[in-house]
Amino acid sequence: MVENFVFFQKSFIFAGDMNQEEKEQLLQKIADANARAQAAETELKAAKEKISEYEELTAKAEKASRMKSLFLANMSHEIRTPLNAIEGFARVMAETDSPEDRMKYMEIVESNNSRVLALIDEILDLSRVEAGELSIKKQMTDLNELCRNIQLIFKFRCPDTIQLTWSQTAMNVTLNTDANRITQILSNLISNALKHTTEGAITYGYRLINDGQEVEFYVADTGSGIAPEDQKIIFETYMSRDADSQNGYGLGLSLCKIIVEKMNGSISVQSKLGEGSTFRFVLPFEGTIGGMKKDSRITTNSRTIRVSTHTNLKDAPLVLVAEDEDSNYELVKIVLQKRYRLMRACNGIEAVTMCEDEHPSLVLMDVRMPDMDGLDATRIIKEVSPEIPVVALSAYAFEENIQEAKQAGCDEFMAKPFRVEDLLDMVHKYTESDE
Repeated sequence: MVENFVFFQKSFIFAGDMNQEEKEQLLQKIADANARAQAAETELKAAKEKISEYEELTAKAEKASRMKSLFLANMSHEIRTPLNAIEGFARVMAETDSPEDRMKYMEIVESNNSRVLALIDEILDLSRVEAGELSIKKQMTDLNELCRNIQLIFKFRCPDTIQLTWSQTAMNVTLNTDANRITQILSNLISNALKHTTEGAITYGYRLINDGQEVEFYVADTGSGIAPEDQKIIFETYMSRDADSQNGYGLGLSLCKIIVEKMNGSISVQSKLGEGSTFRFVLPFEGTIGGMKKDSRITTNSRTIRVSTHTNLKDAPLVLVAEDEDSNYELVKIVLQKRYRLMRACNGIEAVTMCEDEHPSLVLMDVRMPDMDGLDATRIIKEVSPEIPVVALSAYAFEENIQEAKQAGCDEFMAKPFRVEDLLDMVHKYTESDE
């Protein structure tokens, strides 16, 4: 460009010796050169902006990678801690003669088991989100009943120094929403509040806002509060302050945001260090207000495995349990043996043979077994004896696994681990005509 400038300068000096045509050609060359220079400057500016953008993206990716590595390390800690308690107290419980001690140890095991299951559920939800498979299943839900059940969930999880309060509304409100997702969000927010509140109160509830166009749920605590810089990133995956401090696994709040936005809502936080925090999420209101019939499927079942036993097992329904793992079969056996006659098949081939020979009232079918898996066995059983109900029991609990089981002919699907009450209800549902 310097050479061009010198050329143009000399050209102007000798322009007096040029005729009109030569002057016009010179001016055109100068205009073309200026246009090329301006284009080069524009391209250089765009290149610098791209470089700056790539540097910013690289920095964000490196930060996310560091936080994800820290998250995985904390995840290992979060899983191993309750598993250690479960394994240890299970062994101690087996060697303890005192009924009082056994009950105490069992409560510890159940508490840690719930902790592991909650963590696994959140991990699975995150994987569903990343795969674009998070589903929302709406039904008319009584919000007062939903909040009442959340209070029962946390009844034994709140220490004596913290009071958990539900601000009940004066009228019944029903909302067409996914009750399980609402429960999950509120439970995550309350669990987060418990982690950061050593004494004081945690208050939760809901209210209608914007002339009844929206419903706002909230969880307020008197805990340690959140710094302003942390509030900006607290809902980002892997970015929770909990991950840095190892005070949690930094996953629940990001899931709350994802679920709320999936339900066409928004979530926010207001907090001051040392004074506490209030989390709110707002959803469009689609429901009824005041005195309407409840249609919520959230229930509390307190039955134990000691009730409703058959006095004469010879007349009890026959249940075939297809399960290759001894510990899993032992659990089903303990739950059902006082009510039903049981047979065990250790693989799919044995299950098919026993169905042909014994014609059970129900088959509890594990999916993954040696020799022949549960789905292939179900297809054969349904082809030969379509009237025999088959309930799939599987630790593979994604939506595609459930659909595969249904396509194979299974009448129902239960994910492992299951609640004792749910298993009893399921077996009773398909054997009540034979009882």
